[in-house]
Amino acid sequence: MFTKGKGIIMSNVKSRQIKSEEVPARPPRQGFSPGRTVLFSAVWALVAGVAASLCATLVMGLLRLLAGIPTPVEMFGDYVLKHINVDQFIRLLMTYGPNAKTAPLGQALLAMIAIGTALGWLYALLVWIKLPARGYRPARREWLVALAFALLMTLAGVILFWKELPQNFLGWPFDMARILSIVGMLCDFGVYGVVLCLGYRALLPKYPAPNSDRVVARRRQLLARSGVVALGVGAGLGTFGSIQKFLDNYTAYDGIKTSFPNHTDYPITPNNDHYVVTQNPVDPSVDINLWRLEVGGLVNKLGTYTYEELQKLPSTARAITLECIANGPGGHLMGNAVWHGVPLRTLIEQQGGTQPGAKYIAFYCADGYNTSLPLQEVLEADPLLAWNMNGVDLPKRHGYPLRVLIPGRYGEENPKWLTRIEFVGDFVQGLYSSQGWYNGVLRTTSRFNQPFTGNVFQVGQQVPMVGIAFAGNRGIQRVEVSDDGGTTWKEAKLDPAFSKDSWVFWRMDWRPTRAGTYTLAVRATDGTGEVQTGRKQNTVPNGSTGYHIVTVTAK
Repeated sequence: MFTKGKGIIMSNVKSRQIKSEEVPARPPRQGFSPGRTVLFSAVWALVAGVAASLCATLVMGLLRLLAGIPTPVEMFGDYVLKHINVDQFIRLLMTYGPNAKTAPLGQALLAMIAIGTALGWLYALLVWIKLPARGYRPARREWLVALAFALLMTLAGVILFWKELPQNFLGWPFDMARILSIVGMLCDFGVYGVVLCLGYRALLPKYPAPNSDRVVARRRQLLARSGVVALGVGAGLGTFGSIQKFLDNYTAYDGIKTSFPNHTDYPITPNNDHYVVTQNPVDPSVDINLWRLEVGGLVNKLGTYTYEELQKLPSTARAITLECIANGPGGHLMGNAVWHGVPLRTLIEQQGGTQPGAKYIAFYCADGYNTSLPLQEVLEADPLLAWNMNGVDLPKRHGYPLRVLIPGRYGEENPKWLTRIEFVGDFVQGLYSSQGWYNGVLRTTSRFNQPFTGNVFQVGQQVPMVGIAFAGNRGIQRVEVSDDGGTTWKEAKLDPAFSKDSWVFWRMDWRPTRAGTYTLAVRATDGTGEVQTGRKQNTVPNGSTGYHIVTVTAK
């Protein structure tokens, strides 16, 4: 019995040994070598960085289109423009030519995506996961690093773009616009951090789960990587679509001159024919239900007005001519319209007047534009806060729902899409002032509408001369014409002015007395008695001076 039992036991032992030999034990798991770990980590961190950057960019585009929140790229552009001088600004315009707005923004966007991609390497270094990784769920440290990325990038944006934050293209008020811009950046960079964290972990090589089928594990890994790549591609396509939607509203009308059909000016420029200059690739599309005009700073009573409340204030209409600082002699970056709105003085009275320390007035707009001027000079010009242009609501391109009209100042100091007025003790830097552009009263100008260079007349023929003269709210006292290049002058007749703030039409009949070439010049004397200078000065940066000269021939 004992022998039999011993045989059975020995038989069982041998059987187990045979089975053990038939199914060899799984070898111990081996990690990647340091070099291989670095290589795989770098590659997949790069892919995760691209996917995260594209997802963040898509969120930026959607927030811009749906909520009017400016993208970090746009705020970066605004920041850069305020930190270069006028010469650098002009060189940029010449370098990029007709794409002076879209090309720099496009380059900034690509740079942002490149930086986001490179940050994937920094993330991989900070979380440093031994490869192969175990599981698809990020560890706490990975989440904390991703959160730190999002918070630090948002904080950097807030610090860098603090002055650019209070803008919103749907017209949210100043402080709310700043809050929304901060929330927008937090969303942008939060999405970046989440996608980077999940995507990097999903892409890394994995140990198979215990007792799992290796084929199934490989398929899961392939699906995870395909999902991250598909997310990145989808975000890229979505970004491209949002950019196309953005560009559908591109302000191609920037720099359009006032219409001049048959060398004739309309006394009152039609809205669609009025010159337009804008700093924006896409102008604000203000939601009137969100928009408010805020009055703050050194004023006795702070105030906030809806569109309807503002229109209930005592208002007036007045013809006011606008001229761009880039308008040269004989140029057509100038137009005259009848504007209807509330006088600034009336609004100040509604707020109980300003406090003694108020030396300057600052205007802030939905697109982030701002400008500042001496308060007393502004009040002397009797400005309007206009909501109506030539009998209709302000067109979008002219600043709907509200713009400032300050007679005697160049167009860039008549800001559009106004959201806030602030009375302050010190000058507030804006885009043009920070670059070094002139911000004083506009220069006296005059021009010929007819005749124009190249005209040919008969000796003794009566030639009607017609043109305009403008000196802002100083008015025009006299216009003179010379047919010998400025040696002698004859006085022209003036039509009645439309208002003290508008251009004036002048007229004169002239007869060439000899055959040959004539150099015609025109000059104006403003209401203070100061004669327009003949000294030629470029428009950049102080506004042009000099006579408008045309050359005609008599036979």
